[in-house]
Amino acid sequence: MERTPLLTSYKMGNYQLSHRVVLAPLTRCRSYGNIPQPHAVLYYSQRTTDGGLLISEAAGVSETAQGYPETPGIWTKKHVEAWKPIVQAVHDKGGIFFCQIWHAGRVSTYGKAPISCTDKGCTPGLNGVDWSAPDRLSIDEITQVIDDFRLAARNAIEAGFDGVEIHGAHGYLLDQFMKDTVNDRTDDYGGTLEKRCRFVLEIVEGVVEEIGADKVGIRLSPFADYMESGDSNPEALGLFMAESLNKFGILYLHVVEPRMVTEEDQKDTPYNSLTMRNVFKGTFISAGGYTKVDGNKVIGEGHADLVAFGRLFLANPDLPKRFAIDAPLNKYNRDTFYTPDPIVGYTDYPSLDQVDWPTPHRLSINEIAQVIDEFKLAARYAMEAGFDGVEIHGAHGYILDQFMKDAVNDRTDEYGGTLEKRCRFALEVVEAVVEEIGAEKVGIRLSPFADYMESGDSYPEALGLFMAESLNKFGILYLHVLEPRMVTLEEPQDTPYSSLAMRKAFKGTFITAGDLPKRFATDASLNKYDRSTFCTPDPIVVYTDYPFLDQDI
Repeated sequence: MERTPLLTSYKMGNYQLSHRVVLAPLTRCRSYGNIPQPHAVLYYSQRTTDGGLLISEAAGVSETAQGYPETPGIWTKKHVEAWKPIVQAVHDKGGIFFCQIWHAGRVSTYGKAPISCTDKGCTPGLNGVDWSAPDRLSIDEITQVIDDFRLAARNAIEAGFDGVEIHGAHGYLLDQFMKDTVNDRTDDYGGTLEKRCRFVLEIVEGVVEEIGADKVGIRLSPFADYMESGDSNPEALGLFMAESLNKFGILYLHVVEPRMVTEEDQKDTPYNSLTMRNVFKGTFISAGGYTKVDGNKVIGEGHADLVAFGRLFLANPDLPKRFAIDAPLNKYNRDTFYTPDPIVGYTDYPSLDQVDWPTPHRLSINEIAQVIDEFKLAARYAMEAGFDGVEIHGAHGYILDQFMKDAVNDRTDEYGGTLEKRCRFALEVVEAVVEEIGAEKVGIRLSPFADYMESGDSYPEALGLFMAESLNKFGILYLHVLEPRMVTLEEPQDTPYSSLAMRKAFKGTFITAGDLPKRFATDASLNKYDRSTFCTPDPIVVYTDYPFLDQDI
């Protein structure tokens, strides 16, 4: 099995990322009155992982910067205070959070007079909007916009963000200045490539001076023509910007590829940003409708350091986990995009731990016999593979546990009802496996006291004792019992050993619960487990990479 590139760790400046799946900035239009709302805490925290990078929805740098209604701002103290609990929620879960700061320019439906590098508006009717002609910015007004970005960056840091991403893409103000199909100026901010990019680079310089280069990223889309902002030579534009940004030493460059991939319409497109990737000296983030497969490809082939996911992350708040275990993805619902309802859309997509489990099929008597035969076959194959024995899993809410527990088993035949009948299936499995490979090679794991997956019992002590006594007649090697206790290194718990009666009744070896014995023997400190790597397919990361005592530093 090959390692999953998207799920490998990465050092981005001062930040140690646990994986390379980035939440892309996604405008939602749910910040009423341009004030970030409390429900945004849920949206961002749902998508936060320990060591994961998130980029916020675009926040306006001034009142005139707003392009659409109900988008958040970052230009006042009121905005700063509203963002603070949202940022804190991300940090509480170990996330790294950057605030995207923007100015929409002529792409505005906000009811204010738009501004741009030009006085040419978007074509009336584009995207169903009658766009107003913008006012052409004067030199003094350009200076004011640069100051607005500086203030927004300073406010973002005050709100607790780890840094800012300057929005220079998607046909908004900065992109309008860079693109020759929009910028028709003849002064110091128009004409040649260098002059068209001057405004953007002055904003970068100002923001770097304000908060430091190690907290600054920028998003560009040189190859795209969003909102009629295309360029006659996008490769030259992208290369010039990548080279020019190096002198500021910013943290990352986030490039949007001209590709929009859906599950129904996948496209194999060239990586147009490769020359930019090769020139830029900081972290390179790629975005543009990636799936897991081509996201892994772009990382594996070195075309990017990180990949930003928008719609897939929107619809799958636990996207890195789904990638890790190759779980199916929720489909996004376009009908809820940019809608004001704080509940419908964005925060109501289920995580894997919120799965709607399908209704099971009730086993017939013949099917029960077939399952017993499958356990026999599995035991025989385990011996053939060279194992010394088998442990029958009768715990944790799985099928044998389901039959034993009265909270689940509602049968009225010989496999349900009384305690003896509910335990019959598990004991018949034990009997069959013993006949197949011998009692001295058989153990069983039980969790009578636990209610994993809603599989509890009204009288767990009686269940445990009955099973311990019943197992004696088969002479199996051991009984492995799970106590109803979850102990972490941070929160040790003193819980009673509920299995003591089982221990006394069972005649074989009794198990409750590397170099763990050595650590216990020497009273050594214990490694802490990393829950984020549980149930992941990577053959190297976790499970086998915890250090032994003789490897500790």
